[in-house]
Formats: sequence, C-alpha cells, structure tokens
Amino acid sequence: MSHTLYVKNVMVKKEEMYRTDEMARLFFSRYRQCALRYNPAQQKNGGIEVIFALAAEAYDVLSDPLKKAVYDQYGEEGLKNGVPRPEGFVKPYVYHGEPMRTFREFFTTENPYDDLLKILIEPQPLLEFSKGRGIKEKEEPLIKTLFLTLSEVFFGGIKKMKIQKLVLVGDDKSTTSSMEKILTIPIKPGIPAGTKIIFPEEGDQSPMKIPSDVIFVTEDRPHEIFRREGSDLHTTVNIFLREALIGTVITLKTVDDRTLRIPITSIITPNYIKCVPGEGMPFPTNPKQKGNLILRFNIEFPTYLPSSNKNYIKKAFEAFHTNTENTEYIHHLILVNKMRRNIDNKIPLRCDM
Repeated sequence: MSHTLYVKNVMVKKEEMYRTDEMARLFFSRYRQCALRYNPAQQKNGGIEVIFALAAEAYDVLSDPLKKAVYDQYGEEGLKNGVPRPEGFVKPYVYHGEPMRTFREFFTTENPYDDLLKILIEPQPLLEFSKGRGIKEKEEPLIKTLFLTLSEVFFGGIKKMKIQKLVLVGDDKSTTSSMEKILTIPIKPGIPAGTKIIFPEEGDQSPMKIPSDVIFVTEDRPHEIFRREGSDLHTTVNIFLREALIGTVITLKTVDDRTLRIPITSIITPNYIKCVPGEGMPFPTNPKQKGNLILRFNIEFPTYLPSSNKNYIKKAFEAFHTNTENTEYIHHLILVNKMRRNIDNKIPLRCDM
C-alpha cells in the first residue's frame, strides 16, 4: 500500500489513513471529496482512475471493523495474506476491484459519514470484539455423545442427528431465532469408540462470537452378548461342570445375525480362553479383515448331588488315580490331550446364515 492519494493537493499515504481512529474522521471527509473530484465518469484521465480506485480500496478496508482490526494488528501483510488464530484462519483480504460499486454504496447509504464513523470509533455493543483486536472469539465446542449399536459399527452407514441451534435473523443480523437442523454423519465400518466427528461452526450463532463447532463423540451402546475391545469381541459363556469336563458346542448369534457353532473338546478350566479368529469387528483401516472373537467361561457347579452320584464320581477319579500310576497310561493321556487340542483348532465352525 505504498501508493499515494492526492486529496486537496495533500499527499496522504494509505497506511497513514488506516493507522489511527483520528485519521478516520479526516479520511471519510477526504474520501467523499476525492470520490467526487476524481470520478472517472465526470472526466477522462488515466491517472484519475488509479486515484479513484485506490481511494475506494482504502475506504473498503477502513469502513469494515474486522478488516481494519486485522490491519491494525498485523499490518498490510497480515491483511493481504491472512492471519492464523487459535479459533480459525482469517482469510486474506482481496478488494473486489469495482471502485464504482464502492462509490455507489457510499453515496446511497443513508448518512454514511456519521454511521460509519460511529461504528469505527464507537462500536455498538453487538459489534464489540474481545481483547480489543476487533476479531470475534469462537464459542467453546458443543460436544455430544453419539451412541452406536455394534451392528451399526459392524456395517457402517449414515446417521442423521437433529440439533437445535440459534441463527441470526433480520436484515442487520442482530437478533437470533431457534431452528432445527439435521446433520448427516458418515459411519465407517469398525469405527473406533471415542472417534470425534466435527461439524465446523454448526453451533449457536451470535452477533458477538463465531459459532461453535458441533462435535459428536462415538460410544458403543451396550450389547446383550458382546463387548468390544479394539476390533475384538469378548463374551463370557455359562456352561455346566459336566460340559467343562467332557466338552461341548457353544452356539452364539453373531453381530451380523449369523448362528455360530463352536465345538470344544478340551477340558475347560476357569482360566480357559477360546479364540475364534476372524469373527470380531471390521478393522477401521481395512473393513474386509476382522478381529477375533474371545470366549471366556463361567463354570456352574451343582448345588446338590445325591450320594449315589457322588459315589460314581469318586469311583471315576479313583480309577483315574490308579491308572496314572501306570507310566504308559500317563503317556497315553498326554497324547490324547494333545490330539484333542489340535482337533479344537482344526474342527471347522458351523455357521448357519
């Protein structure tokens, strides 16, 4: 902005016009005179058009509180290149390039000198910005919990959420009115719990502040069977003592509505864990791959046994104890146990659609 404006034969630099509020009063008066004197529509002169355009650009900056505040704080470079701030980036200023439009707006505005000068030097309460810099502060983000079922996480899709917000209304945008808005939220398969989905500046509008961001934070809705940890699904299965000793088949309904049958031939101890690969949730980075299904067991013991049953159990354990004294029998049991464990891992799961 090193160009100069010749107003009443006085050379006034544009940066001097912007610098202080005291200069503002002089500038408005001189812009009025300059715009009338150097109006290209009144006389033909190449130099006149340049002066007329420079005056219009200076007026465009000085008459806008936000533009003037950016210039006062950051200078011409900040005004033309934009300035970063914690609540957002102030976009670079570019003059629209139509000085005649600026001229018309100035002279068709009712009492332009007094109104614009009052806004500039004595801002109205609704236009007063914080920290004395003329830049609006941004409202704190509005955080909402987005509950998702495991089925929604598994398949992904679209969620529509209704919010209530205040919007500026009226020609002067100084009053607010409540309205409903539907926000469309994309859900990726396997989306992790705690994911933040941000809708910039969709919060309440205010004449004094920038609208807040609306942030949805995903949370898993409790499931009657499964609990998610990362991409793995965990569940605890209740079985009777008899099943723990002689084996069983676990039947589960999966998240995607399949019936899964899991055969177990090993002895199930209280610390026994069964891992079923590929039956968990989709990986967020690659939904075609899935985590594991982890089974733990709660063994239910009988509360009462008749004496005859106790005798049968006692004889069974006595027979086992007697046979364990035979080395060959012990080796046989170890081999059978290994074979059963291998069978558990190789038996295909039955899965009914």
